[in-house]
Amino acid sequence: MTAGLSEKVMTLGGGPVDERAVEAVFGSFMDRVQERTNRFFAFLLLGQWVAAIAIALIISPLAWEGRGYQVHPHVWAAVFIGGLITLYPAWLGLRSATKGEGTAIDRRLVPHIMAVAQMLTSSLFIHLTGGRIETHFHIFGSLALLAFYRKTPVLLTATAVTCLDHLLRGLFWPESVYGVFTASPWRTLEHGFWVLFEVAFLAISIRGGRQDLWDGARRRVVLENVNGEMERIITERTTDLQKSEERFRTLFKDAPIGLYHADPQGTLLLANRLMVQILGYASREELKAHAVNFRKTGESDDRQAFFDEVVARGEIRSRDTAWRRADGSLVHVRESVRAYRNEEGKLLHFEGSVEDITERRHLEERYFQSQKVQAIGQLAGGVAHDFNNILTAILGYTEMIVDEPGSHETPSHAAEIRKAAERAADLTRQLLAFSRKQTLQPRVFALNEVVSDLDKMLRRLVGENIEIRTKLDPRLGLTKADPGQIQQVIMNLTVNARDAMPSGGRLTIETSNVQLDKAYLGPQSELVPGEYVMISISDSGIGMTPEVKARIFEPFFTTKGEGQGTGLGLATCHGIVRQSGGQISVYSEVGIGTTFRVYLPRTRELLSPVEAPVKTVSQGGGEVLLFVEDEPMVRQLGSRALTSLGYRVIEAENGVEALQIIEKTQERPALLVTDVVMPKMGGGVLSEMMRERIPGLPVLFTSGYTQEALDDLDLAKPGISFLPKPYSMSDLGETVGKLLGR
Repeated sequence: MTAGLSEKVMTLGGGPVDERAVEAVFGSFMDRVQERTNRFFAFLLLGQWVAAIAIALIISPLAWEGRGYQVHPHVWAAVFIGGLITLYPAWLGLRSATKGEGTAIDRRLVPHIMAVAQMLTSSLFIHLTGGRIETHFHIFGSLALLAFYRKTPVLLTATAVTCLDHLLRGLFWPESVYGVFTASPWRTLEHGFWVLFEVAFLAISIRGGRQDLWDGARRRVVLENVNGEMERIITERTTDLQKSEERFRTLFKDAPIGLYHADPQGTLLLANRLMVQILGYASREELKAHAVNFRKTGESDDRQAFFDEVVARGEIRSRDTAWRRADGSLVHVRESVRAYRNEEGKLLHFEGSVEDITERRHLEERYFQSQKVQAIGQLAGGVAHDFNNILTAILGYTEMIVDEPGSHETPSHAAEIRKAAERAADLTRQLLAFSRKQTLQPRVFALNEVVSDLDKMLRRLVGENIEIRTKLDPRLGLTKADPGQIQQVIMNLTVNARDAMPSGGRLTIETSNVQLDKAYLGPQSELVPGEYVMISISDSGIGMTPEVKARIFEPFFTTKGEGQGTGLGLATCHGIVRQSGGQISVYSEVGIGTTFRVYLPRTRELLSPVEAPVKTVSQGGGEVLLFVEDEPMVRQLGSRALTSLGYRVIEAENGVEALQIIEKTQERPALLVTDVVMPKMGGGVLSEMMRERIPGLPVLFTSGYTQEALDDLDLAKPGISFLPKPYSMSDLGETVGKLLGR
């Protein structure tokens, strides 16, 4: 086990052990053993000397000759011979043990001197006791004590002294050794054998002890190496850690974005220099003194929901928002926050970063403004081009009618003028749809039914060389939008798919229910996460490059040839879908095909009843109609049309004039037909004042403006209707008749 531990320690030490270092440590161990043993034998020898004198005084204090006596020679032997044996070795042992003095030769000889002195002391005890056999055991005890030196040569020295003593005294003075007067060489050999027998066992023990000391020395060297290596590693790691901390501190302090550390309540505990500047404080101490709470600093309405999501997810969440500075001003920032919890799930703290994006926002706004100006210029150019073509046709056919009033071609010229006007009206509707300002008539409907109703028309539209496949989800939910506008979206996307497959192919129309979350919608989406119904239209056509795909929803952008498209089709689809609260996306690969996906909000409302359109223009019965319109041509045309239907029409240019006429004539019109936006007084105010005068007065609003102009009108009230411009005279007559109950 010792060897195994040594090997493990050596492995930790990182290499072989220096044997010279082991020898040096082993030598220091042996020196300490020798010093302690020297001190032990110094006191032992002194104690044995005193004991020898005491034994001599007790056993044979006096020697008698007749009546006379004197001090026994044993006493003198104990005092003087014992002193000679004891004093020098004791002094030498104490000197080398306490002061570490003496040369290397002295240190090597001291154990042998101690061995000689100790064994001579044993001989003295044997002599003083008259060779008693029990006293011979002192020899064996002395040998065991001399083994403390852990040096076999010391035992050999002691053995030599004992054997020589027993040999000489056994021959010349056997009484002092064995207590008999006759010499006995065999007894000397017997005593020598037992001494050598003990020395043999002690030598084995000494060898094991020295090996233990050697192993201990080796372990100490290895541990010293390990400690040195560990100290070096710790020093290096400490230095690296200090450098790392310094780098982190510098990075935190001088980071190009604001960094902060906040407690679970959101109070800022630590912030770097830029963070302090972003929030408008003079120092970190001032910021900390104000107990700024980043959960309350933002100005967005959904801030609490944002941080609830941060806490719930435990991930980095980012968004653009505005923070309130120390002086009360707002700064636009990009903030990223993460919540940290312990193993038990307890919220510990927040770590966050804040980037001042105010300048970037200003640059983006200027860029968007320039893009808007560019788009408006492009839009104006396209509109001017299309309207110039329409006006050219109208002016040309009008001149022909004026030049040849009685010509038989006059009706056909008038029909062409009507077609041109309808083209202009259609172009206006497309522009309104593109700008998402068209007046919609939303109702709850089933998207599958719209697709099914369009099936035959779409098949005729794409031709026989294109196969149409439909995959309609039978469990598709309902949506609320203008069905007519959604039909236009489907038809426009179908035409676009057809044109992408000039040599034929496959067109797939698919519907399904989808659940859109924040991760799918992305931070820039205007949609809210929730349930949607989706219709996708896919083709196997030529596909689009990324450059074309990035511009497909731009107005008047087209890849078709001259005269093959206005460039408003996809822009119109985009506007209708966005105005309906949905989103349109596109995926395309060149040579594979294109897929358009339209997402519309799913509703839990019931299906709206569908009324079959009945187009009837009824004749009037002389009812008085108040017709208010600031555009003279429209006013005159409308007045003539209604007069021709049998109504009596009172004309007015604006709301103020209309009230003056009614006040003057005291007429009580049966119906008010009014434009919405007019000088002096608009149609909304006029209708309220007229309904105060004539409760329940039916009102028909007309306007060529966008939906925003109608936001203040309550079109849901009974007896109120709306007719968008441009409108035909038949549409005007039909709507008036319905309001009057005809």
